[in-house]
Amino acid sequence: MTKAQRFRKIVRGNIKNVIHYIDRNYVLRKNDKAVRPSKQQICMFCSSCENITKEHIVPRWVFAKDTKAFFTVSLNGLDQTYHKATIPACGQCNSEFLNDLEKLIQRLFENRDVASVPFEWDETQDIIRWLELIDYKFQVYNITRKFLASKKVGKIPYLMDFPLYMLLPNKGYSPFQVLSAIRRSLKRLSVARKYPHLNSLVVFKTANKGFHFFHTIDEFIFLEFPKYQIALFYFFKEEFNNTKAAHEKAMEIIEKVF
Repeated sequence: MTKAQRFRKIVRGNIKNVIHYIDRNYVLRKNDKAVRPSKQQICMFCSSCENITKEHIVPRWVFAKDTKAFFTVSLNGLDQTYHKATIPACGQCNSEFLNDLEKLIQRLFENRDVASVPFEWDETQDIIRWLELIDYKFQVYNITRKFLASKKVGKIPYLMDFPLYMLLPNKGYSPFQVLSAIRRSLKRLSVARKYPHLNSLVVFKTANKGFHFFHTIDEFIFLEFPKYQIALFYFFKEEFNNTKAAHEKAMEIIEKVF
């Protein structure tokens, strides 16, 4: 059994444990107040509570290890550096499984002219796995981080202790729906074959000099890597008959954002 197969098996076998932990520590409310999370963190992949480390949501090599690079949380307008945006992961999942996938993706991108040498099917599946992993990590980040305040309005007492995920305006999720979405994302990580979604990944060759990123949880993600002259757009749930249809829809969204 390969490391990737072991990781998928571990994730699949611990979905129930991870969801239960998230529910009890970040979703549950008593007397209309958030419960105090346990001091004991767990790995958000295997549910182990031993040797907990910090796993970056967006890998450091993606933003050139720039500690000042940041993204803006659309809900409250507050900025968060990529460097400090992490989730709990045990040492084994972090260094053995996740790090291996990161290195694989970097190798795929290096010295690659995607216009003349497109990714092969197996390579595309690995990229999809990597993007699904980022989506899951953002879901964990959004359920474990409180709203706190709005950049425009300031503190809103009633909303301060709500998880970001519970307030996303484009979702309108109930607690049950939030847990269902996180569970669905975990199940994606445990699926070996990504063939039904191969057309959902759009790969661009880019000449832009800056790193660009945007993401809507459980829907799509866009990442642009100036170092490799590659940009990726992936639809997490939507399937397409061909890449042309996916490309057209991706461009519609990109044009709205930029």
